[in-house]
Amino acid sequence: MATKDYYLILGVSRTESASGIRDAFRELAKRYHPDRVGPTETSFFQDIVGAYQVLSDPERRKHYNQGLRHGAASEEMQLEPIIVRQGPWSEPLVPEPMSILRDFHTFGPSFAALFERFRRNFTHQGVPKGERLEGLNLEVILSPDEALRGGATSLGVPVFYPCPVCGGSGRDWLFACTYCRGQGMIEQEETVRIHIPPVVRDDTILEIPIRGLGVHNFYLRLHIRIG
Repeated sequence: MATKDYYLILGVSRTESASGIRDAFRELAKRYHPDRVGPTETSFFQDIVGAYQVLSDPERRKHYNQGLRHGAASEEMQLEPIIVRQGPWSEPLVPEPMSILRDFHTFGPSFAALFERFRRNFTHQGVPKGERLEGLNLEVILSPDEALRGGATSLGVPVFYPCPVCGGSGRDWLFACTYCRGQGMIEQEETVRIHIPPVVRDDTILEIPIRGLGVHNFYLRLHIRIG
């Protein structure tokens, strides 16, 4: 049986302090409480509570960390990875943010499927039964010199907000809202800044939770390739 990654569920690193775990839990529990978001998010709220119960207890956290390491390989085999790729950078560590949907080549699923999966984090509509947290695998190719120096890069993550003109209804009196084209929501991109350590090795994997942006069915998995 796959081991849930409670750190990714709470959106914290595996070295996060007890107070940091408590703060992350309080923020997520408030945002995703069923009284606020409705019954569709009950399972996710239960995951939040379960993650906090384990990670807030030092002894349970210790045993969980041991099991997480042993179960990582088997869990990875059960996932069907969603993979996009980005080729060699023309400038060291790309000063401008890269859009994870538009600046990478998608191998599967389609752009439309990825877009819709991001979007339903905010609409809470059409969520498939059993949908769970999955890694969005991004392959980034560094030159040997870039890998030696390390640095930072930024990724643009799509988020959605209610249309400021129609208030999310998608209608302007009797007609479809022209500002959001009747969708009721508008897309924007929030920037996630990622630190790549110096002397990074080929095949290094960096995991970045994005729950703080409201995206709880994806986390980012950066696969570092040196070529």
